[in-house]
Amino acid sequence: MKINKKIIIFKNDRLGDLLHGIPAINNIINKNPDKEIVIFLSKISEKFYFLFEKKNTKLKVLNYHLTIFEKFRILIYLIKNKLQEIYILSPKNFYFYLPLLFTKINFFALCMSGVNGYRRPSFFLRKFLYKFVINDRGTLKKRKSVRSLLLELTNKDLEVENSLDFELNIPKSDNLKKYLPKSYMLVHFKKKVATKLGWGAEELNLILNHLKKYIPNIVLIKDIEKDELNLIFRKKYKTLDFENNLFYNSENNILFFDNVEGEDLYNLVKYSKKVIAFHGTITSIAMLNNTPVLDLFYCDIKNIKDYHSYKNAFFEFKPRYNGYDFIIPNKSVKKTLNKMNFAIRN
Repeated sequence: MKINKKIIIFKNDRLGDLLHGIPAINNIINKNPDKEIVIFLSKISEKFYFLFEKKNTKLKVLNYHLTIFEKFRILIYLIKNKLQEIYILSPKNFYFYLPLLFTKINFFALCMSGVNGYRRPSFFLRKFLYKFVINDRGTLKKRKSVRSLLLELTNKDLEVENSLDFELNIPKSDNLKKYLPKSYMLVHFKKKVATKLGWGAEELNLILNHLKKYIPNIVLIKDIEKDELNLIFRKKYKTLDFENNLFYNSENNILFFDNVEGEDLYNLVKYSKKVIAFHGTITSIAMLNNTPVLDLFYCDIKNIKDYHSYKNAFFEFKPRYNGYDFIIPNKSVKKTLNKMNFAIRN
């Protein structure tokens, strides 16, 4: 297949942000089958390149925070290659100066606005963009989600915004085939948020055992960062360590999947009967597959400014499909369980 001019997509974000951009990225790929699509991802999210890997796509990896050397390499790459379009889907300041230097390339961009007149980029730099949409974090009105904005940027019908635009069937790994129950509820524990609620391993254990009255098999995952919880969970629950390919057996029918990433993590969420997770990456993967999810959306509202901030954040990333539900978790585990009961039954 003859490849004409290349198209570049800058999306070196955190994984959660990447997931909300996948429908738009696939729209760009599907509209340009005769062009090479070069996708710049961060080291944080590169293992999810499989979500849009095609014959005409190519992966390049950057740091989340660009180094001086990486900025120089990007400039050299743009000079050496024949480019038609560049999509700035990660609104980093450096990218917005590129249209000043490369005037023959059409730049599409997600721009940011905020309180007190904050603009990224400035009104002046926006004039050099071929097309842009604005994520206005300063508005008091109900906002469009980032997913909707990116689809608008790529001219996609918003009615299918939750779709991946193709049926993505990633084969299960041998570990998943061997150890994953046929029917299970997936629970994601995010230590950073749980700490704000005053929750630890014991509070989590109360929740997990309570959920077993709805379904006998519970699969537990946590953030990829290693901490004391990895060892605590390993001692308490059946554990499959994906990094070292080791299985630790116990009589507990709660299964802890440790160090699970990439395709295994995607399939783990996809095939779950129900996902219960703090708002973020896991709820975003569930959204991509329309997997039923109970989103634990943490809020700590002390004033009207906090209220508008959390409200904006919620609508910026809120999925829209029938299987999505959310609660605001309470520091009291008992009160949180009551909220969960109502959401799960309904």
